[in-house]
Amino acid sequence: MLGYLGYFSTSFAIALLLWPLVALVLTLPILAGLYHRYHRLRALSVGASYLSVLYFTGLIAFTLYPMPDDPDAFCVAHVGDYAPQLNPLRFLEDLQYGGLYGLLQLVMNVVFFVPLGFVLARWLRWRWWAVVGGGFAMSLFIESSQLTGFWGLYPCAYRQFDVNDLMTNTLGAIVGLGIAKLFGAWVPAAALPGRDEVNTRPGALHRAVTFVIDMMLVVAAYFPLTMAVVLLFHALATPLANGDFALFGGRITVGIGWMNAIAPTAAALAFLVFELLVPLAHRGATLGGMFTHMTIETVPRHGGLRVAFYAVRTVVLGVLTVMAITGFVAAGSADMSGVSGVSGVSGVSGVSGTDGASGALASDGASAVAAAASGSLMAGNGLLRTSMIGFIILFAFAVLFRRMPWDLIPGDTAGGSAGDTTG
Repeated sequence: MLGYLGYFSTSFAIALLLWPLVALVLTLPILAGLYHRYHRLRALSVGASYLSVLYFTGLIAFTLYPMPDDPDAFCVAHVGDYAPQLNPLRFLEDLQYGGLYGLLQLVMNVVFFVPLGFVLARWLRWRWWAVVGGGFAMSLFIESSQLTGFWGLYPCAYRQFDVNDLMTNTLGAIVGLGIAKLFGAWVPAAALPGRDEVNTRPGALHRAVTFVIDMMLVVAAYFPLTMAVVLLFHALATPLANGDFALFGGRITVGIGWMNAIAPTAAALAFLVFELLVPLAHRGATLGGMFTHMTIETVPRHGGLRVAFYAVRTVVLGVLTVMAITGFVAAGSADMSGVSGVSGVSGVSGVSGTDGASGALASDGASAVAAAASGSLMAGNGLLRTSMIGFIILFAFAVLFRRMPWDLIPGDTAGGSAGDTTG
Protein backbone atom coordinates (compact mmCIF):
# COMPACT_ATOMS: atom_id res chain seq x y z
CA MET A 1 0.00 0.00 0.00
CA LEU A 2 2.78 2.44 0.92
CA GLY A 3 4.60 1.59 -2.29
CA TYR A 4 1.47 2.40 -4.30
CA LEU A 5 1.00 5.73 -2.50
CA GLY A 6 4.61 6.56 -3.25
CA TYR A 7 3.70 7.04 -6.91
CA PHE A 8 1.41 9.93 -5.87
CA SER A 9 3.45 11.70 -3.16
CA THR A 10 4.36 14.99 -4.87
CA SER A 11 1.15 15.53 -6.84
CA PHE A 12 -0.97 14.56 -3.82
CA ALA A 13 0.75 17.22 -1.70
CA ILE A 14 0.17 19.83 -4.42
CA ALA A 15 -3.50 18.87 -4.63
CA LEU A 16 -3.96 19.22 -0.88
CA LEU A 17 -2.35 22.68 -0.86
CA LEU A 18 -4.28 24.06 -3.83
CA TRP A 19 -7.65 22.50 -2.99
CA PRO A 20 -8.94 25.05 -0.42
CA LEU A 21 -7.44 28.02 -2.31
CA VAL A 22 -9.02 27.05 -5.62
CA ALA A 23 -12.33 26.46 -3.84
CA LEU A 24 -12.13 29.94 -2.31
CA VAL A 25 -11.64 31.58 -5.72
CA LEU A 26 -14.43 29.53 -7.29
CA THR A 27 -16.81 30.53 -4.49
CA LEU A 28 -16.85 34.18 -5.62
CA PRO A 29 -19.01 33.54 -8.72
CA ILE A 30 -21.38 31.50 -6.54
CA LEU A 31 -21.75 34.40 -4.11
CA ALA A 32 -22.37 36.76 -7.02
CA GLY A 33 -25.09 34.43 -8.28
CA LEU A 34 -26.69 34.24 -4.84
CA TYR A 35 -26.69 38.02 -4.58
CA HIS A 36 -28.28 38.16 -8.02
CA ARG A 37 -31.02 35.76 -6.90
CA TYR A 38 -31.66 36.85 -3.29
CA HIS A 39 -30.17 40.40 -3.27
CA ARG A 40 -28.69 39.68 0.17
CA LEU A 41 -26.52 37.03 1.75
CA ARG A 42 -26.19 35.58 5.23
CA ALA A 43 -23.06 34.24 6.87
CA LEU A 44 -24.58 30.74 6.82
CA SER A 45 -25.04 30.99 3.05
CA VAL A 46 -21.42 32.07 2.60
CA GLY A 47 -20.16 29.11 4.61
CA ALA A 48 -22.48 26.71 2.82
CA SER A 49 -21.36 28.04 -0.56
CA TYR A 50 -17.68 27.59 0.26
CA LEU A 51 -18.24 24.09 1.65
CA SER A 52 -20.24 23.16 -1.45
CA VAL A 53 -17.47 24.34 -3.77
CA LEU A 54 -14.91 22.63 -1.54
CA TYR A 55 -16.94 19.43 -1.86
CA PHE A 56 -17.32 19.62 -5.65
CA THR A 57 -13.65 20.40 -6.25
CA GLY A 58 -12.68 17.61 -3.86
CA LEU A 59 -15.10 15.22 -5.55
CA ILE A 60 -13.51 15.81 -8.93
CA ALA A 61 -9.92 16.35 -7.83
CA PHE A 62 -9.48 13.38 -5.53
CA THR A 63 -11.26 10.90 -7.77
CA LEU A 64 -9.21 11.93 -10.81
CA TYR A 65 -6.15 13.54 -9.27
CA PRO A 66 -3.44 13.07 -8.16
CA MET A 67 -1.94 11.10 -10.98
CA PRO A 68 1.17 8.97 -10.39
CA ASP A 69 4.31 11.09 -10.68
CA ASP A 70 6.22 8.59 -12.87
CA PRO A 71 3.89 7.50 -15.72
CA ASP A 72 6.31 5.03 -17.32
CA ALA A 73 7.15 3.22 -14.10
CA PHE A 74 3.53 3.11 -12.97
CA CYS A 75 2.15 1.83 -16.29
CA VAL A 76 4.81 -0.89 -16.52
CA ALA A 77 4.25 -2.00 -12.93
CA HIS A 78 0.43 -2.16 -13.26
CA VAL A 79 -0.18 -3.67 -16.71
CA GLY A 80 -3.70 -5.13 -16.69
CA ASP A 81 -4.36 -4.21 -13.06
CA TYR A 82 -7.07 -1.67 -13.92
CA ALA A 83 -9.26 -3.51 -16.41
CA PRO A 84 -12.91 -2.34 -16.24
CA GLN A 85 -15.14 -4.11 -13.71
CA LEU A 86 -18.49 -4.55 -15.49
CA ASN A 87 -20.24 -7.12 -13.27
CA PRO A 88 -23.14 -5.31 -11.51
CA LEU A 89 -23.32 -8.04 -8.84
CA ARG A 90 -19.64 -7.93 -7.97
CA PHE A 91 -20.46 -6.01 -4.79
CA LEU A 92 -21.97 -9.22 -3.35
CA GLU A 93 -18.57 -10.92 -3.60
CA ASP A 94 -16.94 -7.85 -2.07
CA LEU A 95 -19.30 -8.08 0.89
CA GLN A 96 -18.81 -11.84 1.23
CA TYR A 97 -15.04 -11.97 0.94
CA GLY A 98 -13.97 -8.41 1.65
CA GLY A 99 -15.38 -8.28 5.17
CA LEU A 100 -15.48 -4.91 6.88
CA TYR A 101 -13.28 -3.31 4.21
CA GLY A 102 -15.69 -4.30 1.44
CA LEU A 103 -18.65 -2.96 3.42
CA LEU A 104 -16.92 0.34 4.17
CA GLN A 105 -15.99 0.79 0.53
CA LEU A 106 -19.62 0.44 -0.54
CA VAL A 107 -20.88 2.71 2.24
CA MET A 108 -18.33 5.42 1.47
CA ASN A 109 -19.22 5.35 -2.23
CA VAL A 110 -22.80 6.10 -1.19
CA VAL A 111 -21.87 8.73 1.41
CA PHE A 112 -19.52 10.52 -0.96
CA PHE A 113 -22.41 11.46 -3.29
CA VAL A 114 -25.01 12.35 -0.64
CA PRO A 115 -23.92 16.04 -0.56
CA LEU A 116 -24.22 16.18 -4.35
CA GLY A 117 -27.86 15.13 -4.25
CA PHE A 118 -28.59 17.54 -1.40
CA VAL A 119 -26.99 20.54 -3.14
CA LEU A 120 -28.69 19.86 -6.47
CA ALA A 121 -32.11 19.47 -4.85
CA ARG A 122 -31.97 22.08 -2.09
CA TRP A 123 -29.87 24.95 -3.43
CA LEU A 124 -30.11 24.53 -7.19
CA ARG A 125 -33.73 23.37 -6.89
CA TRP A 126 -33.42 20.61 -9.49
CA ARG A 127 -36.32 18.20 -9.94
CA TRP A 128 -35.94 14.66 -8.64
CA TRP A 129 -35.24 13.12 -12.04
CA ALA A 130 -32.59 15.76 -12.77
CA VAL A 131 -30.89 15.07 -9.43
CA VAL A 132 -30.79 11.32 -10.10
CA GLY A 133 -29.54 11.90 -13.64
CA GLY A 134 -26.99 14.43 -12.43
CA GLY A 135 -25.61 12.02 -9.84
CA PHE A 136 -25.32 9.24 -12.42
CA ALA A 137 -23.73 11.59 -14.99
CA MET A 138 -21.15 12.84 -12.50
CA SER A 139 -20.24 9.28 -11.50
CA LEU A 140 -20.06 8.20 -15.16
CA PHE A 141 -17.75 11.11 -15.97
CA ILE A 142 -15.43 10.21 -13.09
CA GLU A 143 -15.36 6.49 -13.89
CA SER A 144 -14.84 7.11 -17.62
CA SER A 145 -12.02 9.55 -16.85
CA GLN A 146 -10.32 6.90 -14.75
CA LEU A 147 -10.78 4.31 -17.50
CA THR A 148 -9.26 6.54 -20.20
CA GLY A 149 -6.36 7.95 -18.15
CA PHE A 150 -8.24 11.24 -17.82
CA TRP A 151 -9.15 11.25 -21.50
CA GLY A 152 -5.65 10.52 -22.74
CA LEU A 153 -3.71 12.96 -20.58
CA TYR A 154 -2.19 9.97 -18.78
CA PRO A 155 -0.71 7.07 -20.81
CA CYS A 156 -2.69 4.35 -19.01
CA ALA A 157 -5.59 3.80 -16.64
CA TYR A 158 -4.44 4.58 -13.10
CA ARG A 159 -7.72 3.70 -11.37
CA GLN A 160 -10.43 1.17 -12.15
CA PHE A 161 -13.75 1.75 -13.89
CA ASP A 162 -16.28 -0.05 -11.67
CA VAL A 163 -19.96 -0.37 -12.55
CA ASN A 164 -20.72 -0.88 -8.86
CA ASP A 165 -19.39 2.62 -8.22
CA LEU A 166 -21.95 3.95 -10.69
CA MET A 167 -24.70 2.20 -8.75
CA THR A 168 -23.60 3.25 -5.27
CA ASN A 169 -22.77 6.82 -6.30
CA THR A 170 -26.21 7.25 -7.87
CA LEU A 171 -27.77 5.78 -4.74
CA GLY A 172 -25.88 8.38 -2.72
CA ALA A 173 -27.36 11.18 -4.84
CA ILE A 174 -30.84 9.71 -4.26
CA VAL A 175 -30.23 9.64 -0.50
CA GLY A 176 -29.12 13.27 -0.66
CA LEU A 177 -32.31 14.10 -2.56
CA GLY A 178 -34.38 12.48 0.18
CA ILE A 179 -32.54 14.39 2.90
CA ALA A 180 -33.11 17.64 1.00
CA LYS A 181 -36.86 16.95 0.81
CA LEU A 182 -37.04 16.23 4.55
CA PHE A 183 -34.96 19.31 5.35
CA GLY A 184 -37.18 21.41 3.08
CA ALA A 185 -40.26 20.34 5.01
CA TRP A 186 -38.57 21.50 8.22
CA VAL A 187 -36.90 24.66 6.83
CA PRO A 188 -38.73 25.91 3.71
CA ALA A 189 -36.58 27.53 1.03
CA ALA A 190 -36.52 31.32 1.08
CA ALA A 191 -38.84 33.09 -1.34
CA LEU A 192 -37.20 35.01 -4.15
CA PRO A 193 -37.39 38.80 -3.78
CA GLY A 194 -38.86 41.12 -6.36
CA ARG A 195 -36.72 41.68 -9.45
CA ASP A 196 -36.61 45.46 -8.96
CA GLU A 197 -35.60 45.38 -5.29
CA VAL A 198 -32.22 47.05 -4.69
CA ASN A 199 -30.18 46.73 -1.50
CA THR A 200 -29.38 50.24 -0.27
CA ARG A 201 -27.63 48.91 2.84
CA PRO A 202 -25.00 46.53 1.40
CA GLY A 203 -22.60 44.93 3.83
CA ALA A 204 -18.86 44.43 3.48
CA LEU A 205 -19.12 41.09 1.70
CA HIS A 206 -21.79 42.32 -0.71
CA ARG A 207 -19.62 45.32 -1.57
CA ALA A 208 -16.53 43.14 -2.00
CA VAL A 209 -18.21 40.66 -4.36
CA THR A 210 -19.68 43.51 -6.42
CA PHE A 211 -16.32 45.28 -6.60
CA VAL A 212 -14.60 42.10 -7.79
CA ILE A 213 -17.14 41.85 -10.62
CA ASP A 214 -16.51 45.48 -11.53
CA MET A 215 -12.75 44.98 -11.48
CA MET A 216 -13.06 42.00 -13.80
CA LEU A 217 -14.89 44.30 -16.22
CA VAL A 218 -12.22 46.99 -15.78
CA VAL A 219 -9.45 44.51 -16.63
CA ALA A 220 -11.47 43.13 -19.55
CA ALA A 221 -11.69 46.66 -20.97
CA TYR A 222 -8.21 47.81 -19.99
CA PHE A 223 -6.25 44.93 -21.53
CA PRO A 224 -7.48 45.19 -25.15
CA LEU A 225 -7.28 49.00 -24.95
CA THR A 226 -3.63 48.82 -23.88
CA MET A 227 -2.77 46.25 -26.54
CA ALA A 228 -4.47 48.36 -29.22
CA VAL A 229 -2.44 51.45 -28.26
CA VAL A 230 0.84 49.49 -28.23
CA LEU A 231 0.15 47.84 -31.60
CA LEU A 232 -0.91 51.15 -33.13
CA PHE A 233 2.27 52.81 -31.86
CA HIS A 234 4.50 50.12 -33.34
CA ALA A 235 2.63 50.37 -36.64
CA LEU A 236 3.00 54.16 -36.91
CA ALA A 237 6.34 54.81 -35.17
CA THR A 238 9.74 54.85 -36.89
CA PRO A 239 12.72 53.92 -34.67
CA LEU A 240 15.58 56.43 -34.54
CA ALA A 241 19.28 55.83 -33.93
CA ASN A 242 19.17 57.36 -30.44
CA GLY A 243 16.42 54.98 -29.31
CA ASP A 244 13.55 57.44 -29.71
CA PHE A 245 10.64 57.05 -32.13
CA ALA A 246 9.38 59.42 -34.82
CA LEU A 247 5.66 59.83 -35.48
CA PHE A 248 3.79 61.51 -38.34
CA GLY A 249 6.78 61.80 -40.64
CA GLY A 250 9.13 63.02 -37.93
CA ARG A 251 6.97 65.94 -36.81
CA ILE A 252 6.73 64.37 -33.33
CA THR A 253 9.55 62.56 -31.53
CA VAL A 254 8.92 60.53 -28.38
CA GLY A 255 11.07 58.35 -26.16
CA ILE A 256 10.25 54.77 -25.29
CA GLY A 257 9.64 55.82 -21.70
CA TRP A 258 6.22 57.25 -22.53
CA MET A 259 4.93 53.70 -22.94
CA ASN A 260 5.24 53.28 -19.18
CA ALA A 261 2.23 55.57 -18.89
CA ILE A 262 -0.01 53.40 -21.08
CA ALA A 263 -0.93 50.90 -18.35
CA PRO A 264 -1.97 53.40 -15.65
CA THR A 265 -3.72 55.65 -18.18
CA ALA A 266 -5.77 52.84 -19.71
CA ALA A 267 -6.57 51.47 -16.25
CA ALA A 268 -7.69 54.90 -15.06
CA LEU A 269 -9.94 55.41 -18.09
CA ALA A 270 -11.55 51.99 -17.67
CA PHE A 271 -12.05 52.62 -13.96
CA LEU A 272 -13.67 56.01 -14.57
CA VAL A 273 -16.13 54.49 -17.03
CA PHE A 274 -17.21 51.56 -14.84
CA GLU A 275 -16.94 53.16 -11.39
CA LEU A 276 -17.92 56.78 -12.04
CA LEU A 277 -19.88 57.30 -15.25
CA VAL A 278 -21.99 54.13 -14.99
CA PRO A 279 -23.13 54.61 -11.35
CA LEU A 280 -23.70 58.32 -11.93
CA ALA A 281 -26.14 57.46 -14.69
CA HIS A 282 -27.84 54.59 -12.83
CA ARG A 283 -28.52 55.90 -9.31
CA GLY A 284 -25.35 54.48 -7.83
CA ALA A 285 -25.51 51.04 -9.47
CA THR A 286 -22.35 49.85 -11.18
CA LEU A 287 -22.60 46.97 -13.65
CA GLY A 288 -21.59 44.64 -10.84
CA GLY A 289 -24.15 46.31 -8.59
CA MET A 290 -26.86 45.80 -11.20
CA PHE A 291 -26.08 42.08 -11.16
CA THR A 292 -26.02 41.77 -7.36
CA HIS A 293 -28.84 44.30 -6.84
CA MET A 294 -27.06 46.93 -4.76
CA THR A 295 -26.29 50.63 -4.99
CA ILE A 296 -23.26 52.50 -3.69
CA GLU A 297 -25.47 55.53 -2.93
CA THR A 298 -26.79 54.45 0.45
CA VAL A 299 -28.64 57.75 1.05
CA PRO A 300 -29.94 60.37 -1.41
CA ARG A 301 -27.44 63.14 -2.20
CA HIS A 302 -27.67 66.05 -4.60
CA GLY A 303 -25.50 68.94 -5.69
CA GLY A 304 -22.23 69.41 -3.87
CA LEU A 305 -22.80 66.48 -1.51
CA ARG A 306 -23.14 64.04 -4.43
CA VAL A 307 -20.08 65.52 -6.11
CA ALA A 308 -18.06 65.15 -2.90
CA PHE A 309 -19.27 61.55 -2.43
CA TYR A 310 -18.21 60.46 -5.91
CA ALA A 311 -14.99 62.47 -5.79
CA VAL A 312 -13.79 60.81 -2.58
CA ARG A 313 -14.84 57.32 -3.68
CA THR A 314 -13.35 57.67 -7.16
CA VAL A 315 -10.02 59.01 -5.92
CA VAL A 316 -9.56 56.41 -3.16
CA LEU A 317 -10.63 53.34 -5.13
CA GLY A 318 -9.19 54.66 -8.38
CA VAL A 319 -5.71 55.19 -6.95
CA LEU A 320 -5.69 51.74 -5.36
CA THR A 321 -6.95 50.08 -8.55
CA VAL A 322 -4.45 51.84 -10.83
CA MET A 323 -1.65 51.01 -8.40
CA ALA A 324 -2.63 47.34 -8.41
CA ILE A 325 -2.82 47.08 -12.21
CA THR A 326 0.35 49.10 -12.77
CA GLY A 327 2.22 47.09 -10.15
CA PHE A 328 1.11 43.81 -11.69
CA VAL A 329 2.15 44.91 -15.18
CA ALA A 330 5.49 46.29 -13.95
CA ALA A 331 6.33 43.15 -11.99
CA GLY A 332 5.40 40.89 -14.90
CA SER A 333 7.27 42.89 -17.54
CA ALA A 334 10.33 43.21 -15.30
CA ASP A 335 10.46 39.47 -14.83
CA MET A 336 10.21 38.84 -18.58
CA SER A 337 12.62 41.60 -19.61
CA GLY A 338 15.14 40.51 -16.99
CA VAL A 339 15.26 36.98 -18.34
CA SER A 340 15.24 37.91 -22.03
CA GLY A 341 17.63 40.83 -21.58
CA VAL A 342 20.24 38.86 -19.69
CA SER A 343 20.05 35.95 -22.10
CA GLY A 344 20.37 38.33 -25.06
CA VAL A 345 23.44 40.06 -23.61
CA SER A 346 24.94 36.71 -22.71
CA GLY A 347 24.56 35.67 -26.34
CA VAL A 348 26.56 38.70 -27.47
CA SER A 349 29.15 37.94 -24.84
CA GLY A 350 29.52 34.43 -26.14
CA VAL A 351 30.20 35.66 -29.67
CA SER A 352 32.83 38.13 -28.51
CA GLY A 353 34.32 35.90 -25.91
CA THR A 354 37.84 36.21 -27.36
CA ASP A 355 37.83 39.94 -26.84
CA GLY A 356 38.33 40.77 -23.17
CA ALA A 357 36.99 44.31 -23.52
CA SER A 358 33.89 43.13 -25.34
CA GLY A 359 33.34 40.44 -22.74
CA ALA A 360 33.60 42.96 -19.94
CA LEU A 361 31.23 45.31 -21.76
CA ALA A 362 28.72 42.52 -22.25
CA SER A 363 29.03 41.58 -18.60
CA ASP A 364 28.38 45.17 -17.58
CA GLY A 365 25.38 45.24 -19.91
CA ALA A 366 23.99 42.07 -18.38
CA SER A 367 24.43 43.52 -14.91
CA ALA A 368 22.68 46.73 -15.94
CA VAL A 369 19.75 44.82 -17.44
CA ALA A 370 19.47 42.63 -14.36
CA ALA A 371 19.64 45.65 -12.05
CA ALA A 372 16.97 47.50 -14.03
CA ALA A 373 14.70 44.46 -14.06
CA SER A 374 15.23 43.95 -10.34
CA GLY A 375 14.38 47.57 -9.61
CA SER A 376 11.24 47.43 -11.73
CA LEU A 377 10.21 44.18 -10.07
CA MET A 378 10.65 45.67 -6.61
CA ALA A 379 8.68 48.77 -7.61
CA GLY A 380 5.87 46.65 -9.05
CA ASN A 381 5.72 44.45 -5.97
CA GLY A 382 5.69 47.57 -3.81
CA LEU A 383 2.70 48.98 -5.69
CA LEU A 384 0.86 45.67 -5.44
CA ARG A 385 1.57 45.38 -1.73
CA THR A 386 0.45 48.94 -1.01
CA SER A 387 -2.77 48.55 -2.99
CA MET A 388 -3.62 45.26 -1.29
CA ILE A 389 -3.08 46.83 2.13
CA GLY A 390 -5.37 49.68 1.11
CA PHE A 391 -8.13 47.32 -0.01
CA ILE A 392 -7.81 45.30 3.20
CA ILE A 393 -8.12 48.48 5.28
CA LEU A 394 -11.27 49.48 3.38
CA PHE A 395 -12.80 46.03 3.85
CA ALA A 396 -11.99 46.08 7.57
CA PHE A 397 -13.54 49.55 7.82
CA ALA A 398 -16.73 48.25 6.19
CA VAL A 399 -16.88 45.31 8.59
CA LEU A 400 -16.24 47.37 11.73
CA PHE A 401 -18.31 50.47 10.94
CA ARG A 402 -20.88 49.00 8.55
CA ARG A 403 -20.17 51.65 5.95
CA MET A 404 -17.42 52.94 3.69
CA PRO A 405 -15.43 56.11 4.47
CA TRP A 406 -17.20 58.08 1.72
CA ASP A 407 -20.56 57.11 3.24
CA LEU A 408 -19.70 59.51 6.08
CA ILE A 409 -20.55 62.36 3.71
CA PRO A 410 -24.06 63.32 4.84
CA GLY A 411 -27.09 62.82 2.66
CA ASP A 412 -30.10 64.98 1.96
CA THR A 413 -32.18 63.18 4.63
CA ALA A 414 -31.46 62.30 8.22
CA GLY A 415 -30.52 58.75 9.15
CA GLY A 416 -29.83 56.18 6.49
CA SER A 417 -26.44 54.99 7.69
CA ALA A 418 -24.97 52.54 5.25
CA GLY A 419 -24.25 48.94 5.55
CA ASP A 420 -25.20 45.71 7.11
CA THR A 421 -22.56 43.06 7.44
CA THR A 422 -25.14 40.38 6.66
CA GLY A 423 -26.14 42.10 3.40
